[in-house]
Amino acid sequence: MTPRSTLRDRRRLQTSRDIQRVALTLALRLGYDSVTTEQIAAEAGISPRTFFNYYLNKDAAIIGTAPSFDDDTVAWFRASSGPLLGDLLKALRHLLCHADLDRGMSQLINRLLDQSPELLPIFYGSLKRLGDQIADLAVTRLGEDARPDAELLAQAISHALADTFRIWANDDAMSESSIVDVIAAKLKTLRGFLEQA
Repeated sequence: MTPRSTLRDRRRLQTSRDIQRVALTLALRLGYDSVTTEQIAAEAGISPRTFFNYYLNKDAAIIGTAPSFDDDTVAWFRASSGPLLGDLLKALRHLLCHADLDRGMSQLINRLLDQSPELLPIFYGSLKRLGDQIADLAVTRLGEDARPDAELLAQAISHALADTFRIWANDDAMSESSIVDVIAAKLKTLRGFLEQA
């Protein structure tokens, strides 16, 4: 499970983060509803066309691009025979350890979510692609008939990830490597609730 990153990939990532930082800063300063894609592009020093090469709209720019599993991680998961949840969490740990997370950006997102709670569904929805990938991985173990259960598990993991990102953003003592530990603890708590029902 080794990530592949070219100079072009790193430059593209940096440009997307620059656009996101500008979008967040403007939304915090002017209010989410007042910000336009044209303002974001102008403030970022790019053309509107370049903006749309990176993001579909201002919501996407504000939330940013969610991480996703690379082909090597998917191949590793398919070849592994460990416990399903344990392997899903290992794959997620690998993803996050190589995602070059930006706590400052997460803090800006968290401040904006506090200021504009109507963005919460967009924030949680931004992890849909990763959730779909988690469900697809689970289906490789459980079979296609179990897709509804795999999707439920993926939603629980994705939601726990989103909540944990918000915790991590505001806790400088919390390491990136502990994000998955917190997710695992949240899932264990959820399992305890279900067993009490």
